[in-house]
Amino acid sequence: MKAIIKKFQLSKVESITFTLKSNALNIFFEPKNNLWIFDLECRLVGMFVNGENYRRTLNNKFYHKSRYTENGETFREIHEIPREKAISLLKLCQLMIDNDFDLPKSFQHFISKISKMDYLALQQSAMEFDNIYLPISILPPDQYMSLVIQMTEGCNYNQCTFCNFYRDRPFKIKSADELEIHLNKIKTFFGEGINLRKSIFLADANALTVPQNRLVKSLELIHEQFPQFENYYSFIDVFTGLKKSVSDFKQLNELGIKRVYLGVESGNNDLMLFLNKQQLNKDIIELTHNIKASGINVGIILLIGAGGEHFAEKHLIDSIRLLKQLPLSKGDIIYLSELYETNSNYEKSMAEQDITLPTRQEIRQWSNEFKSELKKRYFNEVQLSVYDINQFFY
Repeated sequence: MKAIIKKFQLSKVESITFTLKSNALNIFFEPKNNLWIFDLECRLVGMFVNGENYRRTLNNKFYHKSRYTENGETFREIHEIPREKAISLLKLCQLMIDNDFDLPKSFQHFISKISKMDYLALQQSAMEFDNIYLPISILPPDQYMSLVIQMTEGCNYNQCTFCNFYRDRPFKIKSADELEIHLNKIKTFFGEGINLRKSIFLADANALTVPQNRLVKSLELIHEQFPQFENYYSFIDVFTGLKKSVSDFKQLNELGIKRVYLGVESGNNDLMLFLNKQQLNKDIIELTHNIKASGINVGIILLIGAGGEHFAEKHLIDSIRLLKQLPLSKGDIIYLSELYETNSNYEKSMAEQDITLPTRQEIRQWSNEFKSELKKRYFNEVQLSVYDINQFFY
């Protein structure tokens, strides 16, 4: 569908532009350059108002996104805004569209629905969302706009000291009946809003831990329910991955799995023991070779700042040494995840070892050192990207 654009002059200097796309509706107000973005179910997605960037999650939380610069480095921040401010920003848009615009029929349904989609209506939608999903803790940055399907709940390991994501739930694999109900609820909830989603992400921490035959049947069921999606993605851990053969991975590739994401964290064994993540470099190497041999790409995640200054040098040296042994190529991603938000378990471990928690500036310096070394190795063949977990919204 080609975008349909209708612009109306409100005064000599003020105008409002409606843009209907195949996946969203945008309302743009000039000269302030204010922008509101809605999905095709008329749920607010994001706003850019008075030079400030805001995002709304599907469970109706509103966040302000900002940046600051310190010593030449740019850092991103997010802050949840209070309900009253969210309501005022939403009303600002609704007041503008209350004018009697001569819009074509293709727009009228959406504008009428947006005018009724106030904060309470969005809150009702959020309640429906919460009836379908447990909190969606994290996705890789390239999958932020995916359709999440929680084939599993929680993490099948869930003992890493640095991780906050799945402490609130036991690990569970959905039964076939539970998965089918889950898929039907997702389809009903998203409606036309599903057009904003670009791929499917199989959640939670490691959906691929589902036994192979059952996993294949689950993927076939998802294909039946959502035939418009061809590309599937998921996290994977070493313990699960080594149970699967190259032929298993080839079968998953044929069913749409394009990339899996592996939390390598570090190539230094001592640091991994400190983080209570018991995986061996030789297993990471074997798993990555098997995945790549099947035609599936990998996303390798390194945890920058883990263990502070005490581990920094060995972390860099041993991680680069490990990466050199992985058959990475075009389509693979190396993520540098800067560990600046921690928890009491991790902080206790740091204190017991008499290690000072690093500043964001120190962590960024180490991240830059990783980037510099990795660029020497991979040039532009493998994508390098910062993975800021606090920037994730769903």
